[in-house]
Amino acid sequence: MNHLFLGLGGAGVRVWQALQQRLQSRLEGAPASRRPAIEVVLLDTDARALADSAPGWRVLGVCSMPPVSQRVLLGADTEALTSLLQARTELRSTVAPDGQGWAARLQQLGAFDAPLSQVGERLPGWPTRRLGRLLLALHQARVRCAVDAAVQALQARTADKALTIHVVAHLGGTTGAALLLDMLALLHRHPPAPRCVVQVHVELPDHDSAGLYPAPLAEVQAYAALRELQVAAQSGLFELCFLGAMTDERGLQPFDAAGREHRLADWLFHRMAEATDPLALPAPAPVRAQGAVRAGEFAAFGLAERAADRHAVRAHLSHELMLRLLAQLRYNHWRAGLGFVTHPRVTGHESLAELMNAWGLSDAHFQLAVPLPEIDGDTLPSLSIEQEWQMLETHFVGLIALVAPSRRINELRRLFDQGLSERFRGQGIEAVFDQPDHTLRRRAVVVRQRVENSLWDDWRQGRRALHECGQLLAAVLADLADRIEPLRQEQHGLETQATVLNRQLDALEQAASGPLQALGLLRGVRERDLSEATALLREYALARTRSSAITLSLRLLAEVQSQLTTLQGMVDGGEMAVATLAEETDVAATATLPPLNAADADGRLDTRELLAHWRTQLVTRESVQREHLRVLRAGLFAQLGEQANFRIFAQRIGEQETCDALLAACAKRLPPVALQPVVSAAWDAWVMRLHGESDAAARDLATLQTRASIGLAWLPAVAAGRVAQGELLRVPAPPRPDPVEEPDGEEAVAEATGSAPDDPETDGEQTVVLRPVTRVVPALPGVAELIHRINRLQPLVQELPEGQGELVLLRMVRGLPLQALPRVQELHLRHEAHRLQAGRAALWLQLDDEAALPELLAADVQAQKARARTVVLLAEAFGLLREDIDPVSAEPVLLHVRLDEDGFELDRLCLGRGPLDAVEQARERVLHGLHDEVTVRLQARDMQQPAVQTALRDAMRQRIDLLRNQAPPEQRDTVSREWNEAARAAMKLARQESVQ
Repeated sequence: MNHLFLGLGGAGVRVWQALQQRLQSRLEGAPASRRPAIEVVLLDTDARALADSAPGWRVLGVCSMPPVSQRVLLGADTEALTSLLQARTELRSTVAPDGQGWAARLQQLGAFDAPLSQVGERLPGWPTRRLGRLLLALHQARVRCAVDAAVQALQARTADKALTIHVVAHLGGTTGAALLLDMLALLHRHPPAPRCVVQVHVELPDHDSAGLYPAPLAEVQAYAALRELQVAAQSGLFELCFLGAMTDERGLQPFDAAGREHRLADWLFHRMAEATDPLALPAPAPVRAQGAVRAGEFAAFGLAERAADRHAVRAHLSHELMLRLLAQLRYNHWRAGLGFVTHPRVTGHESLAELMNAWGLSDAHFQLAVPLPEIDGDTLPSLSIEQEWQMLETHFVGLIALVAPSRRINELRRLFDQGLSERFRGQGIEAVFDQPDHTLRRRAVVVRQRVENSLWDDWRQGRRALHECGQLLAAVLADLADRIEPLRQEQHGLETQATVLNRQLDALEQAASGPLQALGLLRGVRERDLSEATALLREYALARTRSSAITLSLRLLAEVQSQLTTLQGMVDGGEMAVATLAEETDVAATATLPPLNAADADGRLDTRELLAHWRTQLVTRESVQREHLRVLRAGLFAQLGEQANFRIFAQRIGEQETCDALLAACAKRLPPVALQPVVSAAWDAWVMRLHGESDAAARDLATLQTRASIGLAWLPAVAAGRVAQGELLRVPAPPRPDPVEEPDGEEAVAEATGSAPDDPETDGEQTVVLRPVTRVVPALPGVAELIHRINRLQPLVQELPEGQGELVLLRMVRGLPLQALPRVQELHLRHEAHRLQAGRAALWLQLDDEAALPELLAADVQAQKARARTVVLLAEAFGLLREDIDPVSAEPVLLHVRLDEDGFELDRLCLGRGPLDAVEQARERVLHGLHDEVTVRLQARDMQQPAVQTALRDAMRQRIDLLRNQAPPEQRDTVSREWNEAARAAMKLARQESVQ
């Protein structure tokens, strides 16, 4: 049978997400013949719930979102709504009472650009169910196209043309409750398939265990929807309507809202997974049946399972594998028996000399003595400082030979000064060593890129771990920091040396210009002074040049430090992201473990010990783990791309998309087929326990029966003779007896072509064949056989295929009258209270004002009369009622006359011969139309003035005295008491006090 899941509102989306998770964990990898034919159409007014990035759409990192064509977002702008209401006048009552003033109300409402619950707040007190009808009318064509396309896809997939539509909604939800009735009518009017059955699954509004309560109007609207569902059932709009609430049949509250949605998803899974209905429901009938229409029924369900949680097992092992991958990426520390662990390994001290030289971090690189090919190309390095000054010194000495001896020292000093400012490397030391900041920064960036590319390649190839990359960078930065102080001390020494040499040169130059040197009397002294001056000038120039070179080295060193610090931040950021992801993965892996206490396992057969064993077999065993991580690691770096670096990794590893891709890759390494041994082992262990303990089967099945309680309470006395119950227990077929070959032993039969095998004279041509005797080893009795031995539980037993490994108890109660449901009775009381206080607005709760809906429960007539007395007293005191003579009967009558703003009469309504008749014969009118007018008067500004309240009290007192005097003597006390209570309630309303 084909199945169409039609989800309405947020509840429909969440139930489908849970059902999709169940389908993937159970049927992924199964043959096409075992996969149920299921399609989905989701309708919602919240764009966030249907967005691609909405939570809940990913199962183990894999997106399970249906196509865009099957996600229908119901929204509209004001122009589209105006055009619709202009064309269809019957829809104007969806935005305004009786359709009056709909244009102004529509402008107040605005566009449907937000969830329906938020849009409805723009019209306080107006029921959102009518707004939902307006949206569905606008998008009717889109909804029908989506449903028809899904059904056509189903029919193209299977030969079976029968279709079951599962409509899922929450009567306490805004969108679900608003669309449900009209969607059923649309499916009834335009059935998508000839053989179509509609089944409804709704949750009643109820408070959550987290302390969340439904909106004030949600419960009242839910009751109105239930009244309309009762009419829809009589009209045959659906076959079954499954109801759910927080209180189960035992009067307990076992599930919160999320738990009920997951339970509904499990129920739908079991109803969809089989080709036939598991509980043998009546044969489906066409929606448009000829003759009498088969009325729909209200039902409830219960289910419990004893099976390994396939999704939890796969999620746990996938997260454990992902945890090992992150440990390898971060530390790459292998421990025998543990695999890759989440703590660093102890590494020896590594020599940095070769790495520093290869990365451009040697002293020669900081002195610009070694070129960087990325910037300098193939340019040969310049001469060293010593060689450059040696060449200049030779040139300068040759030049001063042409100068008079008395001027040679002065001229030589001038040439050396000129060399410092202009001639050194053709530019002077200032131009050579005072390079702009952007040039140094460029060189530092090249160095950082070298270091990053080298570390990234080492990490990607597995030669170095991410943590080790950070440690190595820290060591490099420490080495660079250690160079700074020696360079500064050396520079300080050179500057001091240059100052001393400059003073010596001044003294030497002064001595050379003395009278003896001027007379040329000491030629030998002159030549000796020139040689000394040359040496001093050479040392001075070298000191100045080396000091400038050190300044440049310090600047370049600072730039390199800045770039490498940035790189270290990238590496540390990536490591922190990996560490954070590892913590989250560890928490997720722990969350999927079964509880420590078996009593809290909620039917899970897999235990922590079992998962630990299979975790070793499937994840942590050395050969398996290394192969897993080899593939996963290569896939991760391939996903990052060839141009990736540490910055990109630090950004991407924390993104949800990357995390989902990692988890999906890990889950892909552990397909459901590979996890089947885990499920089988858990089932076998449980079956062995049943056989080992005499009362284990009875105890477990009793627990299963308790957990499978119907998720809705009903009153047996009210539902007697109308309720039908069914139970179905699904168990795997018993395993076949295993044949065991016994080639050795007495039962072996020898067949020889020659002599017997023990004949010592047999030659090589004679052969002996041993034919083993097959001994059939009987299997343990099946679970079904054990169940039949127990008298406490005798449900219908259905055997599943061998190896299924699960025990499922399905229960269903059908034919439930809504009057027998305690939760419906509670909703009825809230609806009655709202109807007494809301006036005419109480009629707006139902989709059609004029529709005569049956009362699910008897109305509280006494409460309505009491409220009517209060309204009549106030209306007469306000002058809204007047006494007149009926021209036909010539008897006094009480009239309700409605006036317009100018005081002219609009209409008049006869309420009977007096207030007593008004209360007895016109309760609905009093509680609606007259109630609204009284409410408007009570909100007037002058209502709180003492004189106004005194006049009100006197008018009501006079009317009560008149009624008492007119009543028969035996009824005077009763009349007086009832109307005085009504007067007290009226005064409380006038003083704006709360009325119980």
